[in-house]
Amino acid sequence: MPREIKEAQTYKDRLLKLIPSEIVAAYMVLAGIIPLASAKWGILIVSIILLILVPLYLWKIHKVTRCSQIIVTSISFVIWIYSLGGPFQFWNLHKAWIASVVLVLWTLIVPLAINPKPQPQSP
Repeated sequence: MPREIKEAQTYKDRLLKLIPSEIVAAYMVLAGIIPLASAKWGILIVSIILLILVPLYLWKIHKVTRCSQIIVTSISFVIWIYSLGGPFQFWNLHKAWIASVVLVLWTLIVPLAINPKPQPQSP
């Protein structure tokens, strides 16, 4: 599924394109592999590397060129990681109820805010 958001797409299509599902899945697998004794720094390092990979992945693999979509999807990754606990839990920055509220509101509101510019019609 191409990830570039187009003008005629539905809310659901926009929503799916703003969730970095492959990167979140990679985080979950890698976080599950890291031994508990190394989790504090291991999960932080994995999170940073994956955050760097989000725009590269969108740009190189999915050919996304809209900067706003790349930024929003990167922020979405941070919100998903926060909702899962991620490195935030090791520095007592994770609050489950805040994570849930932010995740739900972000997921509902952002696809409405991303408005692609109309594509010029070819004669």
